Amino acid sequence: MKRPALQLSSFLFLLTVTCASSLVVSLHAGLPEDFASANANLATGHADEALSTYKTLLTYPEFKTSGSAEIWYNRGLAEMQTGDAVAASLSFRRALLLDPSLAPARMELSKTLGLLGIPVPTGWRERTMQSIHPETMIVTGAVIGWIGALLLVVLLFQSSRKKGLILLSLLLILFGQGASVLGTLVDPRSTARDSAVITAKTGPTLRATPADSATESGTVEPGTLISILSRNGAWWYVSTGSGSGALQGWIPSNTATPLLSSSKGSS
Repeated sequence: MKRPALQLSSFLFLLTVTCASSLVVSLHAGLPEDFASANANLATGHADEALSTYKTLLTYPEFKTSGSAEIWYNRGLAEMQTGDAVAASLSFRRALLLDPSLAPARMELSKTLGLLGIPVPTGWRERTMQSIHPETMIVTGAVIGWIGALLLVVLLFQSSRKKGLILLSLLLILFGQGASVLGTLVDPRSTARDSAVITAKTGPTLRATPADSATESGTVEPGTLISILSRNGAWWYVSTGSGSGALQGWIPSNTATPLLSSSKGSS
């Protein structure tokens, strides 16, 4: 007869697999029929009609607040066909915000940034997201951590405690917590609230103070992802990165579009 600890571990493992399968199905379900017609227009070269439909779809109640990685990705393809690479860069980034592991969107974003002359991010966060979805890391890590915690509780109430199983439960707790923390760190949604993309056709000039007459400190190319450090009326104080080559300064807020907005259907 199996020990209670092993039976509990088996049950929780099966529960984890079932939850993960349900998550995968839900990510790709529920797209309306208009999405198929827009895709047909896009495939036959009618990018303007397809783009109009994608924009309309993103105003639907089921997508207005939660978005859709597939719709944003195809909207980006349509914007590329209409010659608007800057808008496409924003759409591809929003698709990746909703599904960081969406490989086609990452590939198209790299192509688009190359056309715009913007370096493609290749840090450890990007490499990790290409391997596994951050949400999967967070959920799976939490489940593994709870398995370890429950196993430890069961073992502590047994008369014959095996050090090997206790060590295993502690390792499960540490591994699960570590996976959840890593998933949180690489998840782009954790910093999206203060991120934006330069969408003006002409890159704005960075200024030392929030005024048109202030000293210039450089320009930001259209399509660049920026971090909003502070706000002052119609001006944002932004940074173009975190490395030594990053630029900082004030830009007019109407020259950039937030990566995350209250309505993801907004342009």
